[in-house]
Amino acid sequence: MISISSAGRTTLKSQEPSVFDGDLIPEDELAWQVILDLKEIVELAVAPVHTHETIAYLDVKVSEHRQRLRELIPVPVDVLNEEVVVALRQKLASRMAGRVTFRVLFGGEDDARKLTIESGIPRTVENLAFEIKTFFQVTEQFRLQYKDKDFDNQFMNLLATSELEDKGTLNVVYIPCETTSSGPLTKDAFSTIPGTTNAAASTTVPGTPSNASSSAQESNDSDSFSSNDTVILSSPETRSCSWPEPFVVPHFSYCAEMMLQTGNDEFNAQGNLLSLTPKVRSDILEGLAEEIIKYTAYPKDEQFEQVAKALIQSHPCLLEKGTRTGYCGWKHYMKIKMMNFRTKLSRAGHPEVAVNSLRNKRKGQEKPAANIKKPRKAEVNFCPNLPRGETRESLEVERVALLTEVKKKRKDEAVIKEKMQRTFSYRRQEVLQEPTIPEFQNRWPALFDVNEVNLEFMRLTTVPLTSKFFGQLDRYTDDLIRVFHAKGGSAGKKIGTTMAQTANNDDINVKRDCVLSSLSFYLNEDMDTLVKEYVEVNPLDPEEPGVKSRVLAPKCLNYISEDHSAPNKKAAEDLRRSVQPKQSQRDVKRSKASLRKVQSPWKSLRLKEKRTLALREGLTYEHDIGSREAEADISEMTLGIYTVRMQGDGPGDGRFADVGVVLEGVEVLHNLQSISHACVMLYGLIYAHNLSYPKSLKYTFEVFQKILMELDSTKLSPKVQALKVKLLK
Repeated sequence: MISISSAGRTTLKSQEPSVFDGDLIPEDELAWQVILDLKEIVELAVAPVHTHETIAYLDVKVSEHRQRLRELIPVPVDVLNEEVVVALRQKLASRMAGRVTFRVLFGGEDDARKLTIESGIPRTVENLAFEIKTFFQVTEQFRLQYKDKDFDNQFMNLLATSELEDKGTLNVVYIPCETTSSGPLTKDAFSTIPGTTNAAASTTVPGTPSNASSSAQESNDSDSFSSNDTVILSSPETRSCSWPEPFVVPHFSYCAEMMLQTGNDEFNAQGNLLSLTPKVRSDILEGLAEEIIKYTAYPKDEQFEQVAKALIQSHPCLLEKGTRTGYCGWKHYMKIKMMNFRTKLSRAGHPEVAVNSLRNKRKGQEKPAANIKKPRKAEVNFCPNLPRGETRESLEVERVALLTEVKKKRKDEAVIKEKMQRTFSYRRQEVLQEPTIPEFQNRWPALFDVNEVNLEFMRLTTVPLTSKFFGQLDRYTDDLIRVFHAKGGSAGKKIGTTMAQTANNDDINVKRDCVLSSLSFYLNEDMDTLVKEYVEVNPLDPEEPGVKSRVLAPKCLNYISEDHSAPNKKAAEDLRRSVQPKQSQRDVKRSKASLRKVQSPWKSLRLKEKRTLALREGLTYEHDIGSREAEADISEMTLGIYTVRMQGDGPGDGRFADVGVVLEGVEVLHNLQSISHACVMLYGLIYAHNLSYPKSLKYTFEVFQKILMELDSTKLSPKVQALKVKLLK
């Protein structure tokens, strides 16, 4: 109930039924009329659209409310005084329907642009940001700032459009597209919502996603980040986002927009379709091509279909009668337009297109359709432009300075990251020339680091590598295990043997290793074709513990006989030939040049492979392969992972003396945490060096890309599509 105390104050007493039921309050109750007036004033004040009539009506309601409030409370009150009313009237007048104009700053006073919105001030900050994106064709993520009068017109982050006035000034602040750190792994990507005060909404330690178990968090305590984090801003010459979902149709030329508006009005009224002139059709296709090139120079068929569908939805007067979808003709027109548009870009020197021109192709490939270099694994910045004001010569100077910094004993990680970001486009264009790994490692040694592999993947795809991979893997682990249990046959037996290693071990790395290995078995592939395992043993007597040299024996079956007689040399030679990697393992589509001899940590070790062979007639033979032959064994690996365990350690305990990655016979990474971590790094290196997936594990890597990393996940092979359907059940 509403009551008035002796002091004249209005109070609400909590009783049943509620005071807002209405039946208990007389219509002529003054206190109730005061509340209703205030409610109507608030509704008018927060209305999205205002006119002169609503402003005048608001003045009347404010006067009535003030008068009734004075009758109800016969003491001076400071409610809705003249200053408040004037300020409210000015605020609402600026929001009423009609044209508003803003001065928008991009990077400073030297780049000020005018923004006019015919419908008035947008209701939300997100709507205002959308107006800026579409009007100025901005693709990067940003937040907005306005001049706050309470702080001497200093720029403050915009949280609500109620702070804005007509002819105000806005400042566009680009949000970093990636965050780097000095830890072993990179941070997760953060959400970028226009208007938020903190760009980094949340950070996730790689390997420990929010939905992971506590064991996952405990196992990666070492993956902490330094406080000296360095934020790298995205360059205007690089794309900051992937293909949009949904595709936003851009604004066309003035003449085209006028005809489309007239055509849409007539279509909505009478259902008549618009008959376009060749000039207007060309303007529309040109605008669409310019919008598509912001995301990719080589759109796929399904992307063309998305653009055509979005065009018809935005402008229904362009619908085509007699076609199955209503936009098949527009899809065909855009394919032809993009081919012509790429020709123009190639003549202008656009690197992503010019790299496929005949003059830039290798000898023997002087054909337009031969060896086309384009994004095939959802790369966003496949071949970016050089930064503004930079040339190949100036970036070569940066590369030399970077090389000098990397060779220092006390490296400045911040300087290395900044120079790697600045030289990204130069390095990427060099990658597309397909240099050998030893040559590229000599020129860019900083790239062969866990941190930089993560950052390079982020630059290429705008998606974080390690945190995204492990987060998705942990998310799907239970569903994957459920699907694995339903698998039968020999693959089911292999999966059962592999997953049994996790029964008595809670180490998250062991679980991830087993899940990835079982995934390859489920897809009728074998992770062992990628991973070469060694066991570290003492080469001399156990009584000599001081010996620091080590012997590596491959993980293999030992056939032992009780008779240790003289060896059969011919059988031993046959075995030596049989253990050499087959030529079919060289299935990585890239450079075919012969591998060079490079310095490797393997040369400092005494490597030896011990095999006890069971030969005919019960004879045994122990064959040693020296360090040179062991190095040759590694150099034969085109793409792979090696692991080293201590003698006595089992495959299920998760302990490794070393885990590394090999590319074209060169050990490029070592001292990794686990096999799953090595798989992530190998996946990132494939992107960084523009390699193809190994043919023996093409479905496994497709799952990595399209299910775990969610890159180009709309088109899957039948086998991977079947797996995804089972995971989502």
